[in-house]
Amino acid sequence: MPLLMFIEAGEPHRDDPEPAREPWLLTALHWVLPWPAAIVWLCVASRYADGWLGVGLIYLAIGIAAWRGLKALPADGLGQDRQ
Repeated sequence: MPLLMFIEAGEPHRDDPEPAREPWLLTALHWVLPWPAAIVWLCVASRYADGWLGVGLIYLAIGIAAWRGLKALPADGLGQDRQ
């Protein structure tokens, strides 16, 4: 059974809004310590911290990694003529 796929080759939208900007504190932190390095350092610190502090640090590292990963994914799907 053949698989048939249609791809629309229409004109791309030209009136795209500007992407949302991050708060200034996150921008300053990004210049000082990039996100992958912050995640790695939080994981390392969680191994040396005792008790709930170590648990909190690893959960913070997981939360930052998930947040940055979700921000990298396109949230608009195929709504802007991109596939």
